[in-house]
Amino acid sequence: MRDFAAIAQPYQEEIARCASELIQLPSHSTHEQDMAKYVEQKMRDLGYDKVEVDRYGNVFGTVKGTGGGSSVLLNCHMDVVDEGDPAKWKYPPFGGVMAEGRIWGRGASDTKGTMAIQIYAPIILKRAGLTPKGDMVCACVVCEENAGFGSMMHTRDGAYITDYALFGEASENNLAIGSRGRFCAVITIHGKACHASIPHEGKNPFDFLAELLPRLKQVELGSDELFGSSTMSVTKIVSSEPGTNVIPNDVVVYVDFRSCSTDTEEVALGKIQAAIDSVPLEGYTVDLRALYFPLTTYTGFEGEGYQGEAPFAVSPDEPYVAECRQVLEELTGHEIKTYPWAFATDAGHYASKGVKCLGYSPAEIRFCHTTLDQVELKAMEESVAGHLALLDLLANKEK
Repeated sequence: MRDFAAIAQPYQEEIARCASELIQLPSHSTHEQDMAKYVEQKMRDLGYDKVEVDRYGNVFGTVKGTGGGSSVLLNCHMDVVDEGDPAKWKYPPFGGVMAEGRIWGRGASDTKGTMAIQIYAPIILKRAGLTPKGDMVCACVVCEENAGFGSMMHTRDGAYITDYALFGEASENNLAIGSRGRFCAVITIHGKACHASIPHEGKNPFDFLAELLPRLKQVELGSDELFGSSTMSVTKIVSSEPGTNVIPNDVVVYVDFRSCSTDTEEVALGKIQAAIDSVPLEGYTVDLRALYFPLTTYTGFEGEGYQGEAPFAVSPDEPYVAECRQVLEELTGHEIKTYPWAFATDAGHYASKGVKCLGYSPAEIRFCHTTLDQVELKAMEESVAGHLALLDLLANKEK
């Protein structure tokens, strides 16, 4: 095996500085414009063969292969969750401070520390004279945190669909082989409003809901070996009437569904519909849908965000997974674990298009979305070499 650690070493400080600069750019969902501008210019300065910003605001950089190999996409999201009260942070949330052997700030672990690595990895191979056979694409996407929108839309369009994809969600330099899907089901129960003093004159949607809730509890959920059982939880109930003395016309119920690989959205909605249909009450109309909401990206594109992500799962014994694990273990000299992410990711959008996916990142899950958001410099250094090794392996596979 090539000495990828030695090849990566001259770039480590530059990559850490890039990560710090990324963190210093606030990039909340739908407001990633400064971040995108930085990333686009960075890719051009580094010498990518092609740099493109699509209509949604995703930034793609391509280093072309020498020919005949598999294409590999590196995916991180540019947006971050809200930082909350800055006073609760050890270091300023957008300071990108390097201290205690770590880089601190909102997005350090999710996913700006890894993004800096992904931006540099294809260029490092190219400069080392190790350009693989297949194309390497670095995809920095928008609106992952609120809707998975950037990845959902460009894969729906069929743009930048590669043979393999590596995702920069936190995995502690292990390999993530799955993520549960998520969607939000919206149940709208239509009744008939009336004054609460004469309830017999109306049709109370809460009466229907009282019958429905225990039936939802009895829904048979799917399961698989990787994730175990799907879960379904009622998380929000909204009445159409603001007052407390009115039988409402409508009650809207929100159901959070976390799915294993067998419970696709279509299957899950079918199970919920069956529970609705089993309620022995007449005079009500009930609508069921997956939650979409209006979303406008920083480029001005107006669309509908999806409250969720598709599931993704691959066996740890799948040949490309086993090969990636072996390459990393030879490089690092220690065991590389394979396990599923506990949260939803963009990977499902790509897997549903036939892309062979894996997660790989130096970040630690426990710091994501917290006021201790951080990424360890030593772990980043290992991950740079790991990314080079994985790109070398996957992008040199024959088509």
